[in-house]
Amino acid sequence: MEKLTKPLYIVWQDAFQQGEPIIDEHHRGAVAIINSLHYFIQQGYGLRDLMPTVNVLKSYLNFHFKTEEGILHALESPLLKQYRLDEAKIMDEFDIQCRLGLRDNEPQILLLFLKDWWQNHLKLHKKITPFLQKWEGDYCRTS
Repeated sequence: MEKLTKPLYIVWQDAFQQGEPIIDEHHRGAVAIINSLHYFIQQGYGLRDLMPTVNVLKSYLNFHFKTEEGILHALESPLLKQYRLDEAKIMDEFDIQCRLGLRDNEPQILLLFLKDWWQNHLKLHKKITPFLQKWEGDYCRTS
């Protein structure tokens, strides 16, 4: 019997890379969590059952935004103020879409929002990546 494979919701592409290792790792992590959410929805789980995964994603996105914000702040980027405003709007919209998905028992509402967010986040990176690449800060290294 042939095993049916379920497609990923967002397939990672080299074009997604920004050239800043920590940001690229964050982006891969966010895509992985979104794909996990999609996988479990395909398995028949409702959004209410998937709230632990949704909460992990929300925390991860907050962590990612704070990392980018911190780099933009360290570089005194003129984009910082708008980035912070956009970040707050995104997280508010995340909550709204999650509530709608729960209310309507329709997890696709949240998935569509996340796909739209990802596409817009990549567009945003066309503006902020040049600042991120100027950053010469150090990461915590274990070796």
